[in-house]
Amino acid sequence: MSKWLLSAAAFGLVAACSPADAPTPPASEASPVLSYSDAFVMEPIGGRDMTMGGVTISVDGGDVILNSASSPSFGTIELHTMAMMDDRMQMRQVENFEIADGEALELKRGGNHLMMFDVGEGVTGGETVDITFNFEANGEPMTLVVEADVRVVGE
Repeated sequence: MSKWLLSAAAFGLVAACSPADAPTPPASEASPVLSYSDAFVMEPIGGRDMTMGGVTISVDGGDVILNSASSPSFGTIELHTMAMMDDRMQMRQVENFEIADGEALELKRGGNHLMMFDVGEGVTGGETVDITFNFEANGEPMTLVVEADVRVVGE
């Protein structure tokens, strides 16, 4: 399932409400279009207060920077990288991820991912949670709200 969202700058709304003879802004002023697929959160194991999640976010129409994520279902969400060093998994928090025009950022198990802390009670297998992703594009803020499936181990 893929979902689409235009920037809060609402370029399309401005263009749609302008008189027919009004000049059209150059394409470079249009906001990038974000889409997502495979949004998920793992149900915490054994009553732990932390978990991980992932999503694939694609962008068309300009570069964006993913700066943060938040959700009412979690106290904190961090952006993390993962790399194997000396046969050991090394996870590190990062400030952001850059996504180039026409590219996708894949956050997943065993790779770059989301770490969630202070997990709320509703994060159980079969449910869904909303996650808001905060981006920057051309110096302007953008958000993308995704609906993530809560998966149990083995899914």
